[in-house]
Amino acid sequence: MEEMIFKPKKISYFVMKLIPEFIFTLVIIIFYTIFLFTSSNFENNNFVNILLSVSIYVYIVLIVIFALSCFWIYFCYKKEEYILKQNKIIYHYGNIFSDNSVELNIDKITEVTMILPFVEHLIFKTGKIQIKTAGSMASKTIFSNLIEVKEVYEKIQEIMRTNGFHLRKDKLVQEAKPHALGVLFELGGRIISGFLILVIFFLNDLVELQKDINEFQKYLWVLCLVGGIIALIAISIFIINYLDLKRRKYEVYTDSIFYTNGFLTKIYSFLPMEKVSDVENKQGFFSKMFGLHDIIVSSEGVDNQVVFSNMTEGETLIKNIKYLKDAITLTETEVLEEKVEEKKVDEVVGFTDKTDFAGNYDRQFSATYSMYLPRVIVTSVFYGFCISVFVFFYIQNIGYILPIFGICTLVVLIKGILDVNFNTFIVDKNTVEHRYEFLTNNHKTFTIDKITGVEFKENIIDKIFKTCSVKFLSIGGNGYINFVSIKKTATFYDDILKKVGIDKKEDFEDVEVVFNLKNFILENILSIIVCAIISIFVLIVIIGISSFDKPENIEMLWIIYGIWIGIVLVLIPILGFIYGKIAYSKRFYNQRLHKNFYESEFGVIFQAKIYSLFKNIKSVEAVKYPFSSAGTIKLDVAGDVAIKDQKSQSISFAGIEIKAKFLENIYNLQNKIDSILGKRTVSEEILEKSDQSIWNSTFILIILFILIIIGFVYVNITLSSELNSEQISGIRTVGFAIIIFVFILLAIRIWYIKSKYYLLQKDRVLTGSGIINKSKKTILYDRINFVEKNQGLLGKIFGNGIVQIYTVGSGNVDMVLEDSKDFRKLYDNLKKD
Repeated sequence: MEEMIFKPKKISYFVMKLIPEFIFTLVIIIFYTIFLFTSSNFENNNFVNILLSVSIYVYIVLIVIFALSCFWIYFCYKKEEYILKQNKIIYHYGNIFSDNSVELNIDKITEVTMILPFVEHLIFKTGKIQIKTAGSMASKTIFSNLIEVKEVYEKIQEIMRTNGFHLRKDKLVQEAKPHALGVLFELGGRIISGFLILVIFFLNDLVELQKDINEFQKYLWVLCLVGGIIALIAISIFIINYLDLKRRKYEVYTDSIFYTNGFLTKIYSFLPMEKVSDVENKQGFFSKMFGLHDIIVSSEGVDNQVVFSNMTEGETLIKNIKYLKDAITLTETEVLEEKVEEKKVDEVVGFTDKTDFAGNYDRQFSATYSMYLPRVIVTSVFYGFCISVFVFFYIQNIGYILPIFGICTLVVLIKGILDVNFNTFIVDKNTVEHRYEFLTNNHKTFTIDKITGVEFKENIIDKIFKTCSVKFLSIGGNGYINFVSIKKTATFYDDILKKVGIDKKEDFEDVEVVFNLKNFILENILSIIVCAIISIFVLIVIIGISSFDKPENIEMLWIIYGIWIGIVLVLIPILGFIYGKIAYSKRFYNQRLHKNFYESEFGVIFQAKIYSLFKNIKSVEAVKYPFSSAGTIKLDVAGDVAIKDQKSQSISFAGIEIKAKFLENIYNLQNKIDSILGKRTVSEEILEKSDQSIWNSTFILIILFILIIIGFVYVNITLSSELNSEQISGIRTVGFAIIIFVFILLAIRIWYIKSKYYLLQKDRVLTGSGIINKSKKTILYDRINFVEKNQGLLGKIFGNGIVQIYTVGSGNVDMVLEDSKDFRKLYDNLKKD
C-alpha cells in the first residue's frame, strides 16, 4: 500500500476554529459599545471622558487579538498532517511554539470514531475521525476537518483488516436501540434538574416581586414572555435531545461492534471484537422496574467504553458477546490442535483472534461462589463496634452506648446478610464475573484472556474462617472484579490461577531476598539524609530566632526539636528494622520467577499474593541501593484503572504494581526478567545514547534563587536602621540558611538531571537516573503501543524536545525521554518497525 497523506480542508479548518474567537470578540465589542452609549447617564464626567478617549484603543486591541488568533490558527493548520501507512498512522500537529508527532501501530487500535458535526458538515461537507488505542485514556489521534472523511474511515478499516483484524461484518448477531421509555426517563431527569436550577436562581426575585401585587401585575406580561421563550427553547431542546438519543443504534456482528448516534451531529464508531475485554450490565432501581439496562462494553485500554443505554435485552447482549469472545479466543493447546488436525473454527463466527498471544487457559473449570456468612457476621459486628465508638465520642453520653452499639451493629449486619444473599461470583468457561442483584442490578464480566493480574488477600479473620478475597485486574481498565470473603477449598487458588493461564506446577526460581541492617539503612538512606538536612535547617532557624522570642518559647521549641529527633531519627528506624526482620523473612516474604509468570507474596497481618503473566508486564524498574548490589524491583502490570474524583473532576490511575525490596544482584535480575519477557537473552548493545538538558528544568529555579538573594539584600538594607545588632544577626542567620537551603536544592536538582541518561538498546529502551539510589527502567520494544514527540517553547529556545512512550493498558505516559537534544533521532528509531 502506498503512503496516503491528508490535510484538513483549509476553509473549514479556519472557519470552525475562528467561530468561537469571532463570537467572543463580537460580544465584547457589542457590550462595550452599549456601555459607551449609556455612559452619558453617569454623574462622573471625567470617567466618561476617559472611556471615550480610550475607546478607539480598546477596539484596536480587540481586533489585534482576533488577528493574532488568525495568525495562530494559520500556524496550527500548516503543521496539521495525517499519514496512513501499511501498518502505521502518523499524526503531525503543533502551533507557533511547538511541534508534535504521534505514531500509532494499526494492530493496537481499539476504537475508531467518525464524527460529522452538523454545521461543519452541512456547509463544508467535512468531518473528523478519532482513533483510540490501548496505550492512553484520551484519543491521541484526531483527524479534523477532512473532506474525504468517509473514505478515510473506510480506508482505516481496510488497513486494519490487512493487519490481523477480521472486520468484515459477516453476520449480524444482535441489533439494539434505546427503549422510548428509557429515553424519556433520561430526558426527564435533565428537565427536572434544569427546572430546579431555574427556580433556585430566580426564587428571591419572584418572592420580592410578589410582595407588591401591583408591581407583579405590571410585569406579568414580561414574565409570560420570558416564560414562553424559555418554554419554547426547552421544548426545542427536548425534541432534539429525544431524537438524538432515540436514533442511537448498536449492531453486534461476529467480528465487531458498530454503533451510530446523533440527530443533527452524526457519530459512527466501531470496536473490533478482538480488542473487547469487559462487559458490564448496570440497572438502577427504576430501570430494573421497567426492564431497562445500561450495557458498558470496554475494549483494551483505560476508559475505552461504549455504553448501550436503555436497552431491553441487556443480558442477551452479554451472553452474545461472551459467546463471540469464547469462539475467537484460543488457548495454546487449541492453537496446536488447529495446526495439527486442521481444526475448523466456530461455524457461526468463522474466525479466531490473530492479534493477541494465545494463553494456556483452563476452559473446562467453572464454579459459582458466594460470601461466607459466619465470616461476614463477625466482620459486621466488628465494623458495628468501630462505628458505634465513633458515634459515642461524638455524642459523649454513656447512657446511649448500648443502643448506639445495637443500632450500628444491626444496620451493618443487615447490609452484610444482604451482601451474602445477593452477591454472586462466577467463574465461567471464558469469563470471570461478579453479579449483584437486589434493588439494583450490576453484572460485570472480564474475559479471561484480557485479565492481566490476580491478587489474593487474607487477614487474621480470613485465617480463622479459612476464607480469602480475590481481585482481578483487566486490560480494559473498567475497574476491578473482587471476590470477597470466599470460603477456600484445597484447590481454590490453583483453580482460579489456571483459569487465567497460570499453572503453579511450573518449575520456579526463588529470588534471593537479603534483609539485614546494612540493606535496611541503604534502602532508607535518602529518607535519613532528608530528615538530617531538615533537622539541621530547623536547628539553624531556632538559633536564629532565639534573639527575637521569649526564653520560655525557645525552651519549648528545643523540647519539640528533641522529641522530633528522638522519634524520627531513633524510634521509627528501630521499630522499622524490627518489623522488617519479621516481614521480610522466608515465612512471610517470597518472590518467585516461573516460566510464564511472576509470583509475589508479602504481608504479616494483611497477607497478599500477586500473580501476573509475563506477557502482561509493561515495564521493569530496578532501583539499586548505594554501595551495594541489592535493590528494589518494580513490575508494572498492564491494566490501569481510571479513578475519577467527582469533586475536583481530576482523574488518577490505579492498578497492580508488583514491588519487591531487598533483592540481591538487582540489575542482573532486571536483565533476567527482560530476557523472560522477550523470550530470548536481552542484548545490552547500545544503538543510541542521549541525556537530559539542565536548562529547561532549572531555568525558573535559577531565576527564583536570584530573586531570593535580591530580596535578602533589600531586607538587610531597609531594616538595618530599625533593628539592633543582635536582631540583624538573627535575620542574617535565617536568611543565609534559606539561601543555602535553596542553593542546595538547586545543586541537587542539577546533579539529578546530570545523572539521567537514555539508551536505545537492541531489544529495549532504558532510562537511568539517581544520585544516591540508582534507578534503571526498561521497556521492551514489543511492549510499546505508540510514541509521541513534543517540542515546546523552552525546547525551541534550548534546542531539545520530549519523547513520550506509551504501552498497552496505560492511562498515562509510561516513559518520558525528557529535554533531549537528540529527541528527533530517538523518536525516529523508536517508531521503526
